[in-house]
Amino acid sequence: MQNRWIRFVRGFLVIKIDGDYMERFFNMCRMHEIDLWEIKKEQNICMCEAYAADFLKMPPLLKKTGTKAHVVKKKGLPFYFPFIKKRIIFFAGVLLCLIMLNYVTKYVWAIEYVGNLQVSNDELSDFLEQESIHYGMKKSSINCEEKEKKLRETFQNVTWTSIYFEGTKLYIEIKENEKSEPVQFETKGTDIVANEAGTITSIVTRNGVPRVKAGDTVEKGQVLVSGGVPVYDESQSIIDYQIYDADADIFIQTPIEYKGSINSGYPVMIYTGNHANTGFAQIGKYYIDGLALWDFAGKYLSPKKNETLYETAIEKHQVVLLDSIYLPVYYGKIDRKEYYIKYFTYTDEEMQSKLSENFEKFILGLQEKGVQIVEKDVKMERNSIGMELNGSLLVVKQTGETIEIPRNTVQEDETKE
Repeated sequence: MQNRWIRFVRGFLVIKIDGDYMERFFNMCRMHEIDLWEIKKEQNICMCEAYAADFLKMPPLLKKTGTKAHVVKKKGLPFYFPFIKKRIIFFAGVLLCLIMLNYVTKYVWAIEYVGNLQVSNDELSDFLEQESIHYGMKKSSINCEEKEKKLRETFQNVTWTSIYFEGTKLYIEIKENEKSEPVQFETKGTDIVANEAGTITSIVTRNGVPRVKAGDTVEKGQVLVSGGVPVYDESQSIIDYQIYDADADIFIQTPIEYKGSINSGYPVMIYTGNHANTGFAQIGKYYIDGLALWDFAGKYLSPKKNETLYETAIEKHQVVLLDSIYLPVYYGKIDRKEYYIKYFTYTDEEMQSKLSENFEKFILGLQEKGVQIVEKDVKMERNSIGMELNGSLLVVKQTGETIEIPRNTVQEDETKE
């Protein structure tokens, strides 16, 4: 094995010997310390192997013995140098690529979230940003165990976490608590107050003491149902209050004002039919595409009278090796359509139709929320820039906003009693 490697490093030749005195030739090679091996006789010729340096010593011996030697094949490292020398740029490029690949694989170039249903990708991205984890950072600078612990502390419904690498991709894998336990809130006592002014049409109280009845007129912020329930003694005197969270269904009749307007002039995007479909490449922060040539041609070869705008769609891909080594190299295509803005004018009938359509959508939205329309009064009028619609509605809707009972409220009520 050792002789084999020595022969490969020094370089050797496969030689074909032909002549009548081949035995004498082999004897003379031995006398002149010329190494020959793998000697095989094939019919009237002999095949053997010899070092390239020794082959240069053979011509005097071949002449004396009347034999001929032909090189059949060259083997060994010295004979590869001319091949490498002719392709030095190729091999240098391969070596440079290997060095760059070894460098970029030490960094994070892609992040993926796995197993998150309740916690959104945006929330996990915000967490990574707070922990200073981002694209292009060294993998060795991320303490996975420490970040896993902080991730569980940040999101209470996360029961298990795993942060690991595959190639240059960082995986954030979590498991969430599927059965979330109901949170027990301490009862502090709440009142229900009116969201707006109006007339109470109905009130059904499930918890608390009603302060108004159907037909009463109330102001915004007025208490409708109190969470402080009085406790009476035998003489019907209030001796204490029990604090509850007020709960009731309350409906109020109240006015709603609506105002809509529309300009007589409106813009329309008009596509010219010209579009640029080109590619782009990005390596780290360096970016190149073919739009510069397109802009040059559009500016000097076919100038436009109108202000030209563009609608751009970008399809972007990241270079991935072996399904896990993500590189900071991106490529894709850009589809850019050319258009300009042209203004048109609505007629009065068109403006009335648009305003009526918007008003009907507003009413439909109220009805979907359970609001009953009792009366409506609509007026359209022309103005300096177009047309406006003013509407007055009388509706019946659910009201009531829960607020915490102030500490001194119960004491004041007890004093009044």
